[in-house]
Amino acid sequence: MTVLLEHRAKELLRRYGIPTTEARLARSAEEAATLAGAAGGPVAMKIAAHGVVHKAAAGGVRLNVEAADAARAFRELAAAADADNIEGVVVEPMAPPGREAIVGAVLDPVFGPVVMCGAGGTGVEETADVAFRLAPLGEADIRDLAQAAHYGDGADGLEAILAAVGGPDGLLFRESIAELDINPVILSGAGALAVDAHIVLSEDGPVDPSALGCLDPAERKDLQRQLHGALRPIFHPAGIVVVGASATPGKLGFRIVQNLVDFGYRGKLFPVHPTAGSIYGCKAYPGVGDLPEPVDRAIVAIGARGVPDALRQCAARGVKVAQVLTAGFAEWDDEGARLESAIGQVARATGMRIVGPNTIGAWCGAAKITMSTPRHAPETAGGITFISQSGTYAWDMIHRAKVLGLPLGKSLSCGNCADVTPTDYLLYAAEDPDTDILAMYLETDRDAGRFFRLAREIEKPLVLFKGGRSAAGMRAATSHTGALAADGNLWLAAARQAGAAVVDSMDELLDVLLAHAAFGTVAGRRLALFGSGGGVSVVSADVADANGIVFADFGDETRQRLRKFGVPGTSVDNPIDIPVWGLKSDGTFIFHEIVELLAADGGVDSIVAYIEMNSIFEFSDDVAAGEAEMEAIVRSLLRADTAGIALSAVLRTAGDKVQDDILRDARPRLLANGIAVYPTTARAIGAHARMAGL
Repeated sequence: MTVLLEHRAKELLRRYGIPTTEARLARSAEEAATLAGAAGGPVAMKIAAHGVVHKAAAGGVRLNVEAADAARAFRELAAAADADNIEGVVVEPMAPPGREAIVGAVLDPVFGPVVMCGAGGTGVEETADVAFRLAPLGEADIRDLAQAAHYGDGADGLEAILAAVGGPDGLLFRESIAELDINPVILSGAGALAVDAHIVLSEDGPVDPSALGCLDPAERKDLQRQLHGALRPIFHPAGIVVVGASATPGKLGFRIVQNLVDFGYRGKLFPVHPTAGSIYGCKAYPGVGDLPEPVDRAIVAIGARGVPDALRQCAARGVKVAQVLTAGFAEWDDEGARLESAIGQVARATGMRIVGPNTIGAWCGAAKITMSTPRHAPETAGGITFISQSGTYAWDMIHRAKVLGLPLGKSLSCGNCADVTPTDYLLYAAEDPDTDILAMYLETDRDAGRFFRLAREIEKPLVLFKGGRSAAGMRAATSHTGALAADGNLWLAAARQAGAAVVDSMDELLDVLLAHAAFGTVAGRRLALFGSGGGVSVVSADVADANGIVFADFGDETRQRLRKFGVPGTSVDNPIDIPVWGLKSDGTFIFHEIVELLAADGGVDSIVAYIEMNSIFEFSDDVAAGEAEMEAIVRSLLRADTAGIALSAVLRTAGDKVQDDILRDARPRLLANGIAVYPTTARAIGAHARMAGL
C-alpha cells in the first residue's frame, strides 16, 4: 500500500477533472512564508506526514494564516505532529465558504469498489450521515449519493466529482485505488471544490469491471443461458441416483426414495445400496458404477468423509448435477472445511455442478421433485422460485406455500455453496421461463459484489432475506470511508441499489410473495386504508410513515361520494374509519363499493381494507351468525373489481379456532381474486411498501 500525501493526491484528482485547491508543499518555515505570501490572502496549512491521516484530529491544521505568521505556523505544526516522517507542510489558499460534503471510495474485499457521499467535515464518522453505492455508478446512483450530502449550491459540481471517482470511466477503474477520501468538498455558488484529499494506492492494479459482473447485455445473456442449462437437472432431471439410499423405513436414505415415489416423480430412480435388491419398489444397485445407464442428477447422503469419492464416481457416470445432503463440512470443523474444499476441487476437475453440501434437498412441483412428504406440498406449481442457504426455511416455504395458497414453483436448500453460488442461482432464475419472482435466504457474502452488480440488470423481481446481515467490509481502514464501510451495512445499500426488496423475517418474505401473487406490483406509495377502528388507523399511520408510505389525498369527487357512508363515529378522511354497521347498505355489506370508489381515484396507488373479526362477532347474536357475517364480508370483497389496483384485506382474528378457520378458508379464495390477505395492517402496509420498490 502507498499513501499519497495531500498535494500528490490532489494532483491525481485534477487529472480526472476534479477541481481542488492549489496545494503546495513547504519543506521549511521560510518556504512556507514564501508560498503564503504568493497566495495573496489567508492560507490553510496542514501537516504532510506519512501515518498522519486525520490531520485536524492530530492538531495538524491551521486555518486563515496570514503570510506574516506562516513561518511560526510551520514550526508549530511540525512540533504538534510528533512524527519522524514529516515531509513538510501543505500551504494552500483558503477555500470559499459553503456546505461541507464528503466523497469517498474504498476497495472492499467482498463488495469491490464502493463509493460514499454525504455530509462532510471532521465529525463524519460520528454523524454517519452518508450513503453508499457500488461502482460503477449510473446516473441514478450519482443523484442518490449527491442527495445524501443535502446539497443545494454546487449540485452539478458534486455530481461531476462522483462521476469522476466512480463512473464507468472514473479513477476507481483506471487507478489502483484502495481507499480515497475527499473531505471536505465545499459546495457553494461557485461549484464544488475538493479542499482535502487522502488516497491509498494498492499494489493490485485497477479493478476489472467484468470480474465484478459488469458485462454487456449479450455476454450476460450467454452466461444466463449457460447456467440455466447447467443447473436445469436440479429441478428437471431425467433420472436420479440416490447415493446413500437405505432399505430401513424411517431413515433419511429411505425417505428420499419414498417421497419421490409418492410425489409421483416420473423419471428414472436408481437407489444405491450395497446389498438391497430393491428399495420402496425401485431396483437398487450396489454402486454408482453399476447403474445400467447414465443419469443426470444425484442425491448424496453418506458420511462426510466418503462424499468426495462418491462425487467423483457420479461425475464418471455422467451426472450433471449432484446435491450433497450431508452436513459436517466447513460449518463444523477444520477437517470438514478440508472436505468441503475437496468438493469444490471435484467440481472444477470434472465440470459436474455440486449443490451444497449441508442441504436437505429440492422441490419442484412441475417435475414432481420433492424434499418433503407429499402431503405438505402445494398441489399446483407456480412462478415463485425460492433459494435458501437454510434447509429449515426451504422446507418451511413448501409447507407454508400450501397453507397460504402461494404459487410456489421451486424451493431449493443450497447449503454451504461449495460450488454453485447464490450468483449462479440468480442467473439461472433470470433465464428460467418458469420463474416469475426470485426469493432468496442468504447467509454468506463471499460473492456479494458480483451478485449485486448482476442483480441490477435482472428484470425479474428479487426479494432478499439475509441472515447475519452485518458489516462485511474492511476492518482496518485509514480513511473515513473505509471505517464507515466497515461499520455500515453495505449489504443493505447494495440490495437497494439493485432494486431488490429486503425483508427481515420469513413472515415478511411470505407477505411480499403474497402481494406479488395477488396483484403483481404497486404503482406508487399512496395508500388508502378503510375499516373499523380509530386506534388501528392511528397506529397504521405510524407504520406507513416508517415504511415510506403516505395516505393518499382523495379527489373532490371521491370525498363527495364517501360522504354517503358517513354515520355517527365515522371519519371519511384517509385513513377511513367506518363502524361495522356503517359498512352495510340495506342489510348488505358494501366493501366492494368502497374498494371500487377508491380504486377510481387517480391519487390512490393501493388499498388496504381492514376487518376486525372480533367486532363482527360482538355484533352477532351467536357464533353461527358471526360466521355468516364474515362470509358475507368475504363475498363482498370478492365482488370488487380489482383490475389495475393493488388490494389487500386484513382479517384480524382474536386467535380462537373459529376466527382462525375463517382466515384460513378466506385467504386462498381472496388470493385467487387478486386480493392478498394479512393478519395485521402493519404487515399489509409493509408488503405494499416493499412491492412499491420492486
